[in-house]
Amino acid sequence: MLEKISIAQQAARLSEPFTMIDLTQVDDLVLSVYLCQGTMPQHRHLDQDELFLVHSGTISLESDWGTAILRPGELAVVPKGVGHRSSSLLRSLVILLQPRLMVNRRNGDRLLFALKGEGRLEKVTLSAVSQQITIPFVPVTLAHLDMFAVHLLMCAGRGPWWQADNQANLVLCYEGDLTVETDTCTIPLTNGELVVVPPQVPYRLFSAGRASVLGVQRHRQP
Repeated sequence: MLEKISIAQQAARLSEPFTMIDLTQVDDLVLSVYLCQGTMPQHRHLDQDELFLVHSGTISLESDWGTAILRPGELAVVPKGVGHRSSSLLRSLVILLQPRLMVNRRNGDRLLFALKGEGRLEKVTLSAVSQQITIPFVPVTLAHLDMFAVHLLMCAGRGPWWQADNQANLVLCYEGDLTVETDTCTIPLTNGELVVVPPQVPYRLFSAGRASVLGVQRHRQP
């Protein structure tokens, strides 16, 4: 039986600024939600990229590569080695996706620091990408995060059966209503709800209307 997770229900448990709850794990990636209110001290991660996706509110993501103002449904990736901090005047909920499992053991992948101005933060608006998708059930890459590509796909009708032998599958309903079907269960999802389908479990998606789904896919082996 798959476990359905509601981001809103879990986030309601957060009361202190910059506290965090881990929602689920997808292979090497951990999906969390944190409360951004106030200003986080400047810091950097030597071993992992971080993806920030605003669930509610508005945050300022300041970094050595510039500042991105993120609103609901907007995301940006801070690469490893880039100094950054997040801040918000009001209570804002942010979904954080980052690799955590033994990332410090990947020889040659550590980055102690990134040069200021060497790159820039790229902001992606999910609703804008979703409106441009015309072919259902074909993933569109939004960003790259360590060994994974983060993608968005549009569901309309009943999709094909999928099965991944070597990785779990994240199904996060960003917009609309859909159903996740496996051989043993059927789980309805709506905005801000998700499930993780284990490896080797066949599944398919169904939506009577149009729904947008966020997922991840490994693009190279560790």
